[in-house]
Amino acid sequence: MKPEKIALNDNFINIAIAHRGLHTPEISENSMEAFRRAIANNYAIEIDVHLTTDGQLAVVHDSNLERVTGKNAIVENLSSEELKNYPLKDGQRIPLLKDLLDLIDGKVPLLIELKFGSVFDHNQADALLELLETYPYPDMVALQSFHPAAVKYLKTHTDKYSAGFLSSYDLKPKNKLVKYALKSLTVARFIHADFISYDIIYLPNKYVEKQKKRGLKILTWTINSKEKEALAKDIADNIIFERIIPDKK
Repeated sequence: MKPEKIALNDNFINIAIAHRGLHTPEISENSMEAFRRAIANNYAIEIDVHLTTDGQLAVVHDSNLERVTGKNAIVENLSSEELKNYPLKDGQRIPLLKDLLDLIDGKVPLLIELKFGSVFDHNQADALLELLETYPYPDMVALQSFHPAAVKYLKTHTDKYSAGFLSSYDLKPKNKLVKYALKSLTVARFIHADFISYDIIYLPNKYVEKQKKRGLKILTWTINSKEKEALAKDIADNIIFERIIPDKK
């Protein structure tokens, strides 16, 4: 499929985006209760997904579950049934994306980040696109990834959703040239990214300004203070926030 430009639509610009749902110290991130709270407060939701051994998409940030469950296990090594043995620290289950889609049902926008190890697995992207075929609100979904290959794959396998490139100065590649290409967004044009999602800690910078001039929408994360929110207003089209009550647009 030839990549087509799909600009990030106003659904992802007009209301703030809750980072891993509207969670609290008592309510786990990426949990159904955090998502219910975000919906009730009319916030868009940002989530992370990993592929289980039986082809389901688990909504959880870390590949290793120890931080969020207290148990040392790799989500990609578990089936969706085995995942039930690893409750979040507040007692809730790690959700599956299919259950979250049923909960949201088009009420608020959903920004989905593909998470995996250093090597992109197209099976995860395929599972995501197949599941989204059953979701009748394509204008309420956008996709993103730190991995250039994932963004490019999405752009060449669907024309329904905006696909954005996540970046920061603080990235994993040890190769300095690769790290520079990622943080400087040099790859954005070649992977046909529709928008940029950038770490607020390293904004403003000339790389993001260049992409703005190209006409790409800019999201920024993670806005967890009013000072960062104020800075973001001059740089980004919208924020991905946590632990604050964002100003109304």
